[in-house]
Amino acid sequence: MAAWSPAAAVPLLRGIRGLPLHHRMFATQTEGELRVTQILKEKFPRATAIKVTDISGGCGAMYEIKIESEEFKEKRTVQQHQMVNQALKEEIKEMHGLRIFTSVPKR
Repeated sequence: MAAWSPAAAVPLLRGIRGLPLHHRMFATQTEGELRVTQILKEKFPRATAIKVTDISGGCGAMYEIKIESEEFKEKRTVQQHQMVNQALKEEIKEMHGLRIFTSVPKR
């Protein structure tokens, strides 16, 4: 019998629960993810949730950002995204792409 590995579990878990699994299934945040997260925490101090994921395979070329903050209240989605882009304007210069998902906390 072959030894268990996280890679071997991916098809099983995906099939059972429909989970969107990435190759870094159990890894901690990368340096780039930590840096972007810290900047967003500083720029959006009222954020109730911030999640930054390097979706480029770990090289830092593309990130997915999910942020929930009161600062987005009464702003259109495009305005919310502009706020995130402005907060990361220097970092974006080094990126290939960025996926942004914003929301306002539910009461």
